[in-house]
Amino acid sequence: MLIYHPAQDINHCVYRLLSIMENTEHQKIKLDTYRLIDFYTLFPHLVSQIKPLPKPLDKHRSKFSNVSEPFEALKNTRRILFELENLQTVAIQNLLAKNILDKKYFDKGFIKRTEVSLPSPLGEELINSNLAQEDWFRALIDDLPNVKFGGKTGLKARTGLMEYRYDLEK
Repeated sequence: MLIYHPAQDINHCVYRLLSIMENTEHQKIKLDTYRLIDFYTLFPHLVSQIKPLPKPLDKHRSKFSNVSEPFEALKNTRRILFELENLQTVAIQNLLAKNILDKKYFDKGFIKRTEVSLPSPLGEELINSNLAQEDWFRALIDDLPNVKFGGKTGLKARTGLMEYRYDLEK
């Protein structure tokens, strides 16, 4: 039996990355923050498991609670994020090679769209897609980049998806 999941599809990963970058209010997003945004784009029902929910996202709590749970059981979300990183890296490299993402910003740990225009059908799809119209997606791409990422009180610790114990506190 063949089972498909968007988390294992490189083309879907490219589509998610472009959707995030085309629809966010931010010019650039930290690479690790993007990885979490992409993860929660795939599994938005898991946002409710972020404890405590950061203030920028807390005002959108109802938007995330309205997301229905999928039928699949996710046993090890840390492992899923780890495996997703390979696809995300390939997707980023593909878009860097096509000059759709800015290489200088990538070298500094950010992803940023260049001025290279996308084919108009794709650009329209990214802006008008069901995903782009979801309230929870708008909250995720606009407010998650504003949350402190590292350390004991950062997003890495709150999600439980990434190691934070060795982060330097400022």
